[in-house]
Amino acid sequence: MEFHADDLDMLIQPYRRDEMNFAYCCQVYFRWHTHCRRPCLSLAKLKEPLLDRIARNFGIHILKCTSDTTDLLVLASLKPSETIAGCASKLKGQTSKWLRESISLHVPTNLLARGYFACTVGKSRREAVEQYLAIQSEHHGYAARSMPPVYVERFDVTTEDEARLNAKHARTLIQFHFVLATWKRRGVFGSQQGGAIATAWRSLQAKKKFALLKVSFLPDHVHLAVRAHPAASPADLAVIFMNVSQQVMFEHFCDVIINARLERLWQLSAYIGSYGSLATPQIRKYMQNWANESVE
Repeated sequence: MEFHADDLDMLIQPYRRDEMNFAYCCQVYFRWHTHCRRPCLSLAKLKEPLLDRIARNFGIHILKCTSDTTDLLVLASLKPSETIAGCASKLKGQTSKWLRESISLHVPTNLLARGYFACTVGKSRREAVEQYLAIQSEHHGYAARSMPPVYVERFDVTTEDEARLNAKHARTLIQFHFVLATWKRRGVFGSQQGGAIATAWRSLQAKKKFALLKVSFLPDHVHLAVRAHPAASPADLAVIFMNVSQQVMFEHFCDVIINARLERLWQLSAYIGSYGSLATPQIRKYMQNWANESVE
């Protein structure tokens, strides 16, 4: 059964970010250096408690901070509504303000370089996250079936993807793991539905500033591994994934929705977890080693 556009508008309740509840762990490693790498003695005096106190005014928690006269390294925890670019701007702006005050500068001065580096980290490394998505069929006991009700697909990141996922004055590697569960955990997905939804998501990659890395559909939930532009907030991406997939299901698989007695496709909650090539403990150790070497 398929519905016309006017019918769909009456049936579908779009998801809004303000109604969502997120379980999340969004951690990002940032690095800045001074303008033209000119030494700034005050930068070496910037301590973690001070930066954390400043950052908390913006809902940002500093997990670790270390610096010398030319470099600033920060590990921060963000809310899912925050963008990496927004966080970088706030931290840089507040640090620059503190530096100017500490050396009694009363005019705008470029103390930190315009660009920055940022990458997501988390409890698990990239390989572990991708492997976890790959074994969902076995994990949930579907692998032994002759036609498992799952859809798993991996997508390559192209050169064009790499170009559009980096900001003009930053080098970033932003990756998130999303988990969405269906309304009342009703089973509605099979390979046909999963493939149609993944295709719809990928059609929006350029417009919405993300790249789909891997999807794993189970009957009542889906895992996504996603690469994102630093200006895209993970909370907004989650809502986009939910609304687009709901549109696909109501438009092309309405019989499935009706048989499952769903009011909406998804629960009003989602998990968002950052991950990267290194796990958080490894980044912490790297920062500590870097700090020790800077002192020597």
